[in-house]
Amino acid sequence: MLRALETTRRLWNEALVQRKMRWENDRHATSYSLQASILTAEREQDGLLRELYSQPGQDVLRRLERAKSFFERRTRYPRFKKFRRSGSFTYPQAYNESVKLDVVRNRLFLSKVGNVRVVFHRSSPKDSRLKTCTIVREPDGKWFASLVFEEIVPLQNIQVPAAPLSRAPVGVDLGLLSLIATSEGEKVVHPHFLRKAEKRLKRLQRTLTHKRKGSRNSDKAKWKVASHHCRVRRQRLDFNHKLSTKLVREHGFVAFEDLRTRNMVRNSKLAKSIHDAGWGQLVGLTEYKALKLGSIVVRVPAAYSTRECHCCGTLNQVALDLWQFECRGCHHCWTATSRPPKSC
Repeated sequence: MLRALETTRRLWNEALVQRKMRWENDRHATSYSLQASILTAEREQDGLLRELYSQPGQDVLRRLERAKSFFERRTRYPRFKKFRRSGSFTYPQAYNESVKLDVVRNRLFLSKVGNVRVVFHRSSPKDSRLKTCTIVREPDGKWFASLVFEEIVPLQNIQVPAAPLSRAPVGVDLGLLSLIATSEGEKVVHPHFLRKAEKRLKRLQRTLTHKRKGSRNSDKAKWKVASHHCRVRRQRLDFNHKLSTKLVREHGFVAFEDLRTRNMVRNSKLAKSIHDAGWGQLVGLTEYKALKLGSIVVRVPAAYSTRECHCCGTLNQVALDLWQFECRGCHHCWTATSRPPKSC
């Protein structure tokens, strides 16, 4: 699999060079169909390309085709890929027996690669077919296979499940002291996975800088740093999975404040804590899980959300450093849910 990963990286760089040279010299754009035909001809001469299944190679060209959104000012210019121990390649039509699952022997057959020993984390869904398979290698050297199944459902039987009335609606305030604070008064403490791992990460990074580049000890030190970063990422993902599942199971309507995280991380004092919180990941997980359980998830604009009284709708002039205020319309006393209440 490592050879297939390296071949897809080399194919990306060569296709990007071809696009750049053709545009800079002749001012002609290069389409996917043109590069796909060139790839077919090169496979007869290049032994490494022949060892790679045709569809992962075509998927690399499709990824490069999607990267042209740079000209629409929606992303950065595609860059060349360096040799790394991480990356991915995809079988876009895994249903044509290019990928086969053997649950009994714990094997995954990949065309042009062979049988690979795997550990299935969950059983394959019934009454569905395998659609795509993406092989991913993490920076710490671990391999994962992401399988996408297509469930066949008749169009006339599609119904959007209604949210049960037994599950009360809830509003969720995202914060840093408390990761979330609900309208019911419940608070979830920020786990600070990255902050807790910083001490060991600093020591590992310091050890890496003392190693000679290209040596075996340097590779071992890089692996330790990457492994610890992956551990932090998986801890955060596991925590957000459990928290999002709890929200959609207990509430039929969940309202998140729509924070502009991209603007907020420009604050150098809060950027690390905001990235460590994983607000966008939590909201995204909650949205897709709500579809299965019939819950509704909405994003509410965050403007004036701490000043507007949801009882009467009055917009109060409240400073950000105040934790408690009394609504001037209905005279109801409110306490900010994202911060601990001020002792009286």
